[in-house]
Amino acid sequence: MNSREQRGTQSGQLPYQTPAAPRRNLSPAEKKARDKAVRQRVKEKKKAARQERKLEKKREKALQKKRQRIAKERQKQRNRQAANLPGGLPNGQTPRRVTHSEARRRRRRRAMITVGLMLLFIATGFLLSVTVLFQIDGYRVDGECIYSQEELVEAFGHELGENMFRFKISEAEEQMAQKLPYLETVKVRRRLPDTVVFIVTPAQERYCIETASGTLVLSESLKILRVASSAESGLCTITGLQPQSSAIGDSLSTADASTDELVKTVLTALDESGLEPVTSIDFTDPYDILLGYDGRIQIKLGTTAQLSYKLEMIKKTLEDSYFTDSTTGVLDASDAGKTTFRTGS
Repeated sequence: MNSREQRGTQSGQLPYQTPAAPRRNLSPAEKKARDKAVRQRVKEKKKAARQERKLEKKREKALQKKRQRIAKERQKQRNRQAANLPGGLPNGQTPRRVTHSEARRRRRRRAMITVGLMLLFIATGFLLSVTVLFQIDGYRVDGECIYSQEELVEAFGHELGENMFRFKISEAEEQMAQKLPYLETVKVRRRLPDTVVFIVTPAQERYCIETASGTLVLSESLKILRVASSAESGLCTITGLQPQSSAIGDSLSTADASTDELVKTVLTALDESGLEPVTSIDFTDPYDILLGYDGRIQIKLGTTAQLSYKLEMIKKTLEDSYFTDSTTGVLDASDAGKTTFRTGS
């Protein structure tokens, strides 16, 4: 207390107080803004209180559902345990808690029963399919060939009444192609419930190759169709190869895989080029392949480098008016992009 307050107290007067600052009168606009701010704060507080009450209700509802779910699970477990006891639970006795090992054994037992039933069902279906269902009742041939349906069925080897799933398709196709060489391709298809379909493509005689056992007549895919006593006219003669097998129905092959690939490459390129008529092909020297054109012009291909381009140049050259049906000589196309011709042999 300062000296002024002490003197005032001693003289019976009230202590000195600092006068409060006078309140400023607010303008109508300021009062309106203040009231609006107060109302906004009150509104926000009420909104926050409502949201809090909603969240509280949701939490209480979720907690109640969880408690009900737990209560139901416990009741179910007690009922299952009671059902395992002979005569149910005695009065006043609480159900025994199932151990983890017991629960695992029960699950395993149920799984084994389920698997057993599934295997029994599959075995029954398989037994019915191979004995009663899907028996061969007819055949159908799609495509043209020199063989009759009876010959195709005989080569197929599975008669009417047999089950459609007791043979392997790949083995049946290989067997038919071997027994019937004039089938270029043969496909066997099952048409449920009871029909077997043969999809065939006929083989055409295209090449021949002389061997010690005779002249092999080959198809376009180099399949051995038959063995002739000598070379036949109208077929392209292949020389310079030593076939490993001369059995009818086999495909032409040599002991060298690179040579087999060379032969396929040249024959495929000739077919694509449309160069005709090629009457002979000599593979004696793989670096100097020779073609016979119409039996009167020898064509030197050299290697298979740029083979398609070489054959295109050869075809254009032979289409020139200089070449007639009686022209003979040697056409050298071993250098890609250049052809030279000399008359004579």
